[in-house]
Amino acid sequence: MKKFLIKISYTVLPVWLIIVGCVVYITLYASPRASGDIGRAACIPFGHSYNKMLKKEMIKDTLFTILTKVEDLDTVNVDVLTIGDSFSQQTNGGYQNYLSLNGFTVANCDRDLFANPFQFAYNVLDDNLIDSTKAKVLIVECGERYFELFMNSFKKGKKDFPNKASSVKVQSQWSVSRARDFILIHLGIKPVAYTAKLDGDYFRSDNPDKLYFTHEDIENGLCIKKEDEAQVRYVYKTLNEKASEKGIRLMLLVAVDKYDLYQNHIVNNPYPKKTVIEDIGRIVGDTPNLMLTKQYLLPLIEQHEKDVFMYNDTHWSYKATKVIAEEISRRITNKPATH
Repeated sequence: MKKFLIKISYTVLPVWLIIVGCVVYITLYASPRASGDIGRAACIPFGHSYNKMLKKEMIKDTLFTILTKVEDLDTVNVDVLTIGDSFSQQTNGGYQNYLSLNGFTVANCDRDLFANPFQFAYNVLDDNLIDSTKAKVLIVECGERYFELFMNSFKKGKKDFPNKASSVKVQSQWSVSRARDFILIHLGIKPVAYTAKLDGDYFRSDNPDKLYFTHEDIENGLCIKKEDEAQVRYVYKTLNEKASEKGIRLMLLVAVDKYDLYQNHIVNNPYPKKTVIEDIGRIVGDTPNLMLTKQYLLPLIEQHEKDVFMYNDTHWSYKATKVIAEEISRRITNKPATH
């Protein structure tokens, strides 16, 4: 028995102590200080002062309507209706708020309503749930890291089911499996975020030249595959035709990824080049119904504007959404470009 206990003391016990230590660290320190979707996913204790600073600079209220049920479309009567992924769900920091500030009435479909924004947009048009009496402009938004996936899964007549991602239960903070994931993440075995050094200060944070971005920015595809180009053209054409049939102007909004926007400013960039945005522009062509947001945000990065994207998050900040809203407003009113 004594030999057994001695053996445990230098084999099992150290592992157990490491796990307990991780659980305590996560529960009492890291988790309460984790902020932004990157911080929460990788359990990085960024703290909350950064988000509080940005919040003070945003519009205080949410000025547009959020539709939480498909039935809410029955009573919609707005200038702009938006359907999109998480880049369209930023409430008072979102581009819809700045569109509202510019004088447009806006409604947004909550992310829980659908899995694929392209499919959902087509379905509500095809099912006569919206037409020109409900909205003058329909904005369908998709982040570039999911663009190809959503395009490929689109099909006429296909049902679109509610989004399940937001209903996933978060593990208890006092969790051994959470400690296991924490160890795997920080050993690089199960990465959820990558980091890189930038060639200047682009964030008002403790590490202003450090870039945190999600692994999906790279691992979900760096370009549009040749075999998928026809599907991209087909979906874009199909959505435009269906919107025109209902008397609605369609605008396809592609949200640039964080890695893509900053990639040219990463020092000795060890990661591959991403060209999804450029590929979409080449495939679809130059049209006012397609808005590639990289085109309007990259000049801010070139000017070393800070916090175009949030330091601790995969999403753009209010600085970006304000610029996006200005360009959308210009297109809606058909004003000439200023650049």
